[in-house]
Amino acid sequence: MLKTKERSEKSQGYDSHYYLNLLEDRIRIQENRFSGVQTVLVVLSSRAMTFDVYALTQKILFSYPDAAVFFKSTSGIGMGLACPDKVDLLIDFTGPRQRQGLFYSRKLRRMARFAVGRNAGFFRKGSYDRIIDEKILADQLPKSLLECEAFVQKRVLALAGVPTLPIGLATEDKSTVIATELPPLSH
Repeated sequence: MLKTKERSEKSQGYDSHYYLNLLEDRIRIQENRFSGVQTVLVVLSSRAMTFDVYALTQKILFSYPDAAVFFKSTSGIGMGLACPDKVDLLIDFTGPRQRQGLFYSRKLRRMARFAVGRNAGFFRKGSYDRIIDEKILADQLPKSLLECEAFVQKRVLALAGVPTLPIGLATEDKSTVIATELPPLSH
């Protein structure tokens, strides 16, 4: 009985309520999708990246399966294929105190139908469609730089309708415990 209690306390974070909450989050994030997106431009953060280019492409294509995904650095240097002059969705990971041209965010906004990003620098709060303001989230942000960047970048992707939820987590094997947690059978 003691082992069963220890195991249930140990796996408490990965019970059905945990996964139901993840499913609710995923549905809520998918409601943020923009319609008619064929091209996506992602401006990468110069501080740290949560996902590499291939993982970002996979996650964006999951939400926008017919889209072509292009990447640029914070300074405006293209990465990979050349980006067209007009895109449907801009996802801007450029954060505060990251070097970027003074009016580069306005240039990015002019080339995109929809823009999602962080409130960094001039003109973004008024011109981007959806924005994350890190000053408002200051009490929720982790102290570590990498964890903070991961938290904010996942929020930016959620505003763009791109889920980054850990659905494929490996859980503890509960095959030996399931029978002891079931209610007794009545005959």
